[in-house]
Amino acid sequence: MERLKGANNRRVKSMNQSTVLQYIRGKGQVSKAEISDRTKLSFTAVKNIIEELVSYDLICEVGYDESSGGRKPLLYQIKSDRFYSIGLHLSVSRIRVSILNLEGKMHHQFETETRKEWLQSNEIIDRMIECIERALIDANVERDKILGIGMAIPGPLDPFAGIVLSPPNMKGLEHVRLKELVEAHFGLETFIEKDANLIALGEFWHGAGRLNHNVFYLDADIGIGSGFIIDNKLYHGSPYGAGEIGHGTIHIDGPRCNCGNYGCLEAIASGLAIERRAGEEIRRGADASFRTLYLDNENSIDIYTILHAANEGDELAGRLLLESARYVGIAIGNAINLLMPQMIVIGGTLTHAYPAYFDQVKEVALNRILSSFADNARIEKAQLGMFGGAIGAGMLVLENFFDKDLSEGLPEAASRSQEGQAAPGAVTGQAGE
Repeated sequence: MERLKGANNRRVKSMNQSTVLQYIRGKGQVSKAEISDRTKLSFTAVKNIIEELVSYDLICEVGYDESSGGRKPLLYQIKSDRFYSIGLHLSVSRIRVSILNLEGKMHHQFETETRKEWLQSNEIIDRMIECIERALIDANVERDKILGIGMAIPGPLDPFAGIVLSPPNMKGLEHVRLKELVEAHFGLETFIEKDANLIALGEFWHGAGRLNHNVFYLDADIGIGSGFIIDNKLYHGSPYGAGEIGHGTIHIDGPRCNCGNYGCLEAIASGLAIERRAGEEIRRGADASFRTLYLDNENSIDIYTILHAANEGDELAGRLLLESARYVGIAIGNAINLLMPQMIVIGGTLTHAYPAYFDQVKEVALNRILSSFADNARIEKAQLGMFGGAIGAGMLVLENFFDKDLSEGLPEAASRSQEGQAAPGAVTGQAGE
């Protein structure tokens, strides 16, 4: 019975501690009185937890708040340089790495191009590891301050087993136990997650989705994916795989997709689809600013060529991009009617590189949802830019850290417990006591 009571007390203490830390994390600079008021924990409980978090060097004093009479209250915030996380985002065209501080703010970023031949072999794994090593060297962060590595990888994948399954455009990662490989190399806890999910997570914390509990994100890029935040948490489905909007059928007689099905949104509206359509139109005789370049070497034209041409006023390029945006807008309208999220965020290369793309997507989506809800539908462009996936991957590491029992997650806390010393500020009562 005593053992059970002790376990319950530790659980309550851990929950209270996590509640306070998460509140400080979300609000920035806060006083003990505000924390007590908002979390419904007693002022004494909050005072004890604050003392403990200060002793762990996770939070620090940052000055005083305005006084409403009496002494000015001390303000506390996360100690940003206490720990860092690494986030990597792999796409068909780029590898991007971010190193975030404990507040989730960018400390350093690194980017390099990928080669198509890398993606078709295990060489891509070596390249990702090299990029992380390079970013660590350039950032000049001590290794023992790194909490872990998050990796945003095109799906489908199993985030719980850490296995990449069968990404349509990356044969070199099929059925690769990526989590194990990276952990073995760096000796750091590693997480893998579908890239669109992690861009959604990044936008939820630091971008267009901030302060919303339910966010739907669509990534219009070389491929097309999406991610859901429901009740402040990533939604995986049962057990995982939710968010493959790019492989929903949008045209029953459409072209074959790299996934094997026909008429997928990705097969019709993705960057790869636009590249294919541009080639088809030129071979039919359509004029374009890049026509000669294409006829000389078909492989010399990619989505970036088309985006540049569209921004320079090329009629064919602009038309193909807006056709893509129309299909994406229809898909988003369907998603809104199904889920009715608080916020819809649209990102990816197509969105960021061609301003008219977002406008077309938004207009079509709003015209496709039930008129009763159109006034409440909030559709915004992603704010984190092309590093959104790397930021989200780093945030995944931080999410895991802030959800942990600190007595297990911090070496000094664990050693203090093992030595039989009571940690300062232990909370043994119920929340709000």
